[in-house]
Parts: sequence; structure tokens; C-alpha cells
Amino acid sequence: MTPEEKDAEIKRLTKQIQDNAEKNIIKEAPKRNVKTEGMLQFGPFVPLCKVHDSLITGLLNRGEKLTPGDRNSSLAGHLIDQRGYTPEDKKWFVKEFKPYVDWYIKGALQFSGIKFNEEQHSSSFTLMDVWINYMKEHEYNPEHTHGGQLSWVLFLKTIDLTKEQKEFEGKSTPPGSLNFHYAEPQHPKWAETTFNYQPQEGYMWMFPAQLRHNVMPYHTPGTRVSVSGNLYLNPPGQPDDISETPNGYNG
Repeated sequence: MTPEEKDAEIKRLTKQIQDNAEKNIIKEAPKRNVKTEGMLQFGPFVPLCKVHDSLITGLLNRGEKLTPGDRNSSLAGHLIDQRGYTPEDKKWFVKEFKPYVDWYIKGALQFSGIKFNEEQHSSSFTLMDVWINYMKEHEYNPEHTHGGQLSWVLFLKTIDLTKEQKEFEGKSTPPGSLNFHYAEPQHPKWAETTFNYQPQEGYMWMFPAQLRHNVMPYHTPGTRVSVSGNLYLNPPGQPDDISETPNGYNG
């Protein structure tokens, strides 16, 4: 093969390679109809609901008659005024609160893809404790958990923190926010491990008692009033009850 023929063959092969490459270039991403067939739902079931007015009014009126600060030594909050409800208050509360326990159990089973079985599942509960917090400026609730199996935080009265939160420049969650924490922070971040909520009057979160949570301080003058408590579920067929004694169901 002469030098001229060799150059011509190289040019021919080069052109052939280039032509083949151009034919295989994807001009744009292919269109695909991708359908979600399932999803992993990690983490606990933590729903929010609005509560009825008579429950709010009853808790406020009964709370005003309680001894200021009588629960300070037994609770985690850095608050001056935390009060425990009386046995009579608790009897009233169990009846008023029953629809919300039913609601939580139904939702938790749906969240887990489980059908309610009256031989295995129950929304009957025993109330361990319920208390009312009068949170003022500069006070806060550090990260903590509760006893029992289920807990809640119900906001009876709130104050307007819009101005303070707008002026806040820190990287942490805003002043006055309620924070739930699940698992450990990821670095680099690929999953949410903290959820923060700005309390609204008349709304309640229910959550597993061992879920870590805290409330940030605020500095706007005013009192936020909330109610929390603990309960454990009874075996199927048992009636609702009140007890502060641990057993096989609440540890």
C-alpha cells in the first residue's frame, strides 16, 4: 500500500468512526412514564389535629384552679409554672380525650399498612398523667422524652411571635418553635432528622412517648399555655382507666 493509499484509508476509517458516533448520540433524554409502586415510610407516626372547643375551655378553667408550680420538680421544663391536674380532672379528661386516641390508633395502623384487628389491636388506654404548662418569655423546654407509650402537646393559648421570628438571625430553629427529633443528623445531609412547628392555638400533636422533642425559648412578653400528658394502651377488651403506676405496658 502506497503512502497515498494509506492516508486515504486512515481518512476513510476516521470518517466512518465519526459517522457512527454521531448516529449514537442521544439528542435529548428519553421520555419514560415512571410510576411510583411503593415507598418506605421511615420514622414514627406523628399527626396534627384541631381539637374541640369544650376540651380547650375545660382544660383552661380546671388549670386555673390548680397549684402554681406544683409539678416543676417532676418535669423537664425550665418553666416557673407547671401544674398537675387532679384525679377528678383526669376522669373528666379520659372521656373527653377518647376520640383522639381512637383517631391516633386508626391513623397509625393505616400509616403502617395494617388493618385493625379487634383481637390484636386496641384503642383502650390508661391515662398516666396530664399537666398544664404556663410558658413565659425566656423559658424553654430542653430536649426530652416521656413515659408510657403515647404523648401529646395541645396548645390552648399562644402569643404572636411573628416579629421576633422575623428578626431572628441564628441557624437553629426559630424562637418559640416546637421541635421533634428522630434518628441522628446526617453529614452530608440526605435526610431530615428534625421537624419544627410554630404552635397554633387549638391544635395538638400526638406522638410516641419516646420521640425526642424540645421547645425553644422566646423573648416576646406573654404567656403560652399548653397541655401534655402520657398514656399507655390496654389489651383488647379492657376499659379506659387512670393510673400512675408502671406495669408491663408502660415499662
